[in-house]
Amino acid sequence: MTQVRAKVDVYSVIKRRYERGVDALFDTGARSTFISDELAEKVGYHPYDKPRPVPLAVREKEGEIIGWSPVMFVIEEVEIPYTTIVQVVKGLREPVIIGTSYMEEYRIRLDLEEGKPYLEKYPPRAELI
Repeated sequence: MTQVRAKVDVYSVIKRRYERGVDALFDTGARSTFISDELAEKVGYHPYDKPRPVPLAVREKEGEIIGWSPVMFVIEEVEIPYTTIVQVVKGLREPVIIGTSYMEEYRIRLDLEEGKPYLEKYPPRAELI
């Protein structure tokens, strides 16, 4: 599992505004992309009728997915021009966790020497593989 931390901007499709300089964890151990309930309150989200359990990386721990939110990310000052649906997790320690499916789709790589993400292709585009 490889992790890199960086600041990202999160564009709220619901509220049509940015949350700037949000801490994000790019995590190859996570398949999906998540945001915390605290960030979700700022950007808006659609709650589920009933929370759904999600296993966490810590043994014998589970979180609760409480909803979903349509957002766009700005990574390394480059806006990824596609809306993505992120899951909202109650009590998530990181404001944003960007998982491998998002990183693979937009060819985001992790520079471990520099400790930051970078886009392998510019401009970013969705690719069907």
